Amino acid sequence: MHTLFIADLHLCEKKPKIVNKFLYFLQHHAIHADALYILGDLFDIWIGDDYYTPLHEKIISALKKLTNIGVPCYFIHGNRDFLIGKCFANASGVQLLPEKKY
Repeated sequence: MHTLFIADLHLCEKKPKIVNKFLYFLQHHAIHADALYILGDLFDIWIGDDYYTPLHEKIISALKKLTNIGVPCYFIHGNRDFLIGKCFANASGVQLLPEKKY
């Protein structure tokens, strides 16, 4: 088993190939991981937990399937998705990690 790290995917409707590759990655590779860490900028833009697009819902659903089978997923905010909050975390099963202050 192994731990996976991803960062800076910048998922958006304008880049469906990247979205489809990420969904494939979750369904075929991440399911075998000990954990998945998302290191910011999963989405190209996230304006708040009160606004979901069909793309957001698709990604949330895929992450929820992954966490439901027991693969823990951890999320660190990036500069493009720093507004991801508890609603996203609850819907996707992803655990939000706190920002480390130095």
